[in-house]
Amino acid sequence: MRRLSLALLLAMLAASPAEAHWVAAWMAAAFPATPVLAAQDVRDYRGARVRQEMVLGTGGARMRIRVTNALGTTPLTFVAAAVEIAGRTSNVRFGNAHGATLPPGATLTSEPVPVAIRRFERVGVTVTYGNDATPAAHLLTVTARYPDGRSRTGRGPALVSAVEVDRPIGNVVVAFGDSITEGARAKAESFTGWPERFAARLTRHPSFDDWSVVNAGIHGNRLLRDGAGPNALARFDRDVLSVAGVRDVVLLEGINDIGWGNAKPASDGPVSANDVIAAYRQIIDRAHAAGLRIIGATLLPYRGSIYFTPAGEAVRQSVNRWIRTAGEFDAVLDFERVMADPSDASRLDPTKDSGDHLHPSDAGYTAMAAAIDPRLLTDR
Repeated sequence: MRRLSLALLLAMLAASPAEAHWVAAWMAAAFPATPVLAAQDVRDYRGARVRQEMVLGTGGARMRIRVTNALGTTPLTFVAAAVEIAGRTSNVRFGNAHGATLPPGATLTSEPVPVAIRRFERVGVTVTYGNDATPAAHLLTVTARYPDGRSRTGRGPALVSAVEVDRPIGNVVVAFGDSITEGARAKAESFTGWPERFAARLTRHPSFDDWSVVNAGIHGNRLLRDGAGPNALARFDRDVLSVAGVRDVVLLEGINDIGWGNAKPASDGPVSANDVIAAYRQIIDRAHAAGLRIIGATLLPYRGSIYFTPAGEAVRQSVNRWIRTAGEFDAVLDFERVMADPSDASRLDPTKDSGDHLHPSDAGYTAMAAAIDPRLLTDR
């Protein structure tokens, strides 16, 4: 009994605020100050209360949020923030203040919010802005409520870039890539992209209770050139190495370089297999230098998509051969073989194609998640 009591005491001390162990439970990669906006997107935040929601990939004794102006070009001010969890609303403080001004290039982490979080809990964060606010942030679904009573829900810049939870043990997988990682064209009511679906699979394995999967995908992102957001080489430190608790990285990126580079060579390319492989090698070296394992994923078929060319297809095949055979990644996910049409390996399987011949459907994202052996995370 005395030994048990001592063990419990040590566990309580380990979980004390002085020994906090912060782990990423959700993230969104930073966007520039002028992201691509469609006419229907929410643009005007003047005086608005803007709410975003996220599902947390792991639980903990308390939480904190990170807000960002990392790619902003002007100071950004907000006057208040609050989190809602299971119907309970708590104000968020930043030092001794309810709001803050973020200089260009800055991020800010809140004080801990003393509310316990469960795995896959849905959290709402509402940020109140002043009269002059132009966030530089990832485009997500938000609801903006204005002083005159108007309300708009749609895609807009969401200030919160990460949610971290305090838990004794935590390991994080960062899914790093483009729109196929972000979950483009998945149905709104679905469990979004392959990273979230893989996270759901991990719940069926008790040995992975302390793991979370966070999504650092950006729609339109590239390895070598800026597109929607900075190129992968430029954002790797911020969107991977700085993620709290990261241990593994899954890299699925390069099809936008190959596609646009070879479809529009006068302006964007051409992009060779050696170009893509050189970028992979830089990312592998930086991951290993930080003590991380990096898993390479083969590029999906894309014949019939907006930027397919025979020259680009030859590059894709060369890159995939290198991923499979070079042995430079710590492990390989062969998404191409999972997603290819059995009768034409250059096309997506029609049963897994969202219809644009580039992005998977919900069935496709589910198949990608199902193809990942969780033992990859422990095979060190």
